[in-house]
Amino acid sequence: MSTSLNFPFAAMATTGYFEAHPMSKSPLEIDRTMLCKPVSYAAVQQHPVCKRYFQSNQFTVAVRLLCLGTDLPVIYNWLPWRFTRFMKKDAHIRHLNETYTCIADSSSVQSFFVQINEVATAQVDIHHAMQDDVSSYYEAKPGDYRIQLLIDPEKESNHEWSLGILQTCQDFFFSFAEVERLVVVLDEESNIGCTLEKAGFTLESQIIMPGKKARMFRCGRKIVA
Repeated sequence: MSTSLNFPFAAMATTGYFEAHPMSKSPLEIDRTMLCKPVSYAAVQQHPVCKRYFQSNQFTVAVRLLCLGTDLPVIYNWLPWRFTRFMKKDAHIRHLNETYTCIADSSSVQSFFVQINEVATAQVDIHHAMQDDVSSYYEAKPGDYRIQLLIDPEKESNHEWSLGILQTCQDFFFSFAEVERLVVVLDEESNIGCTLEKAGFTLESQIIMPGKKARMFRCGRKIVA
């Protein structure tokens, strides 16, 4: 599952807690690292920046920074054949390395890796929407951030896991005061629209992107008074 596969290229949050998701009975654990700010993906072991346990389904979602040394071959294996057929694996991984090295130096996008019960499950990028190509399709505001999600194809049929990933990412990204809305663009053939809606996203519009039709979903911050 992919919201998009372009691979284009925070201040410390002052925030309260957000409404707990019904799947979860534990408080959210967050390490308030910087969002959309130059970082290093070179560490051999990246520690979780956000972790949530979903008691009813007995799994833990952990989000950490991308690790160039270990994650790129995994990401390559998740990409659809239409994205990998033009280059041999080693060449494609070198290309991914160059792309994510540029992202590491960027101040408009950040890349993370998601594990469920310590098993590699997904990769997610978050972009400041006003500096992303999605801003060509709607009037982006300063608090808008776009997320792009790539899930292991062998695990994407587990809808509880997909929902848990989305909800954990929402909790993490909305913990930064500058994030007001999250935007997701789905390819027309993607089947996770219902999962997005369960996570609180609403369908905003149908858009025409280069070579494809897509749907734009959005959700806003929800704070418990």
